[in-house]
Amino acid sequence: MISNEQLLMQIDKHLKHARNNGNEQSVRESLVAIKALCDVGLEVQIPSQAPIARSGQTTSTILPTQPLALKEEDANGESLFDF
Repeated sequence: MISNEQLLMQIDKHLKHARNNGNEQSVRESLVAIKALCDVGLEVQIPSQAPIARSGQTTSTILPTQPLALKEEDANGESLFDF
């Protein structure tokens, strides 16, 4: 398992590289690497705690259920093709 300290050291390394390099492409590559490392850190789950939802995302559990039939007064059956 990757520790947060290892992730932070790698993020710091890429941040220093981005600050010291004036090349736009190299800076973008460092920023992409930092983003990937942050994603890895946020995806790692601590066994004793529930997963943390990132901002902008909702967590929901979808359970298999029976499909609900529409009840219409003038319908002849449960099929879409029953008129």
